[in-house]
Amino acid sequence: MWAGVGIFSLVVIVALSLFSSTGLVFKDLFGLVVVLILPGYTIVKLFFDQLEISENLTKNPTINRAVDKLIVSLGLSIASIIPLNFIWNYLLTMGGGEGAEGNIWGNVEEEMIYSGSASWRALFTVILVIGVAVGIKLYRLKTPKT
Repeated sequence: MWAGVGIFSLVVIVALSLFSSTGLVFKDLFGLVVVLILPGYTIVKLFFDQLEISENLTKNPTINRAVDKLIVSLGLSIASIIPLNFIWNYLLTMGGGEGAEGNIWGNVEEEMIYSGSASWRALFTVILVIGVAVGIKLYRLKTPKT
């Protein structure tokens, strides 16, 4: 079932990207992967590497784990990127980031954060999430176990 949902979603994303006004399909897909999969995948790889939720998805347990990691990666990316984007929008609306040359962080709408058309703020948010995850993992490895 999840494989069908994934294939359908991929077809819809590619089809809608082809009919977009800009025509930058690969840039938007690359931005989608960087913003919506990379942070969650990093978190899953660092903390939930032995994750196995579904047992009877396919007959191959490796494919089951890969699909489980992909679904959890998407969920973790959404759960980390959307609140940070909201905080960025709130802080910038309340006066932070305005300079003589205008808004230095870029003006990113809610829908554009998931595409390659987003400003540097989206990339900085992804780097921030990955950096915090790696920092927490390093801290947990260095603290003595009791």
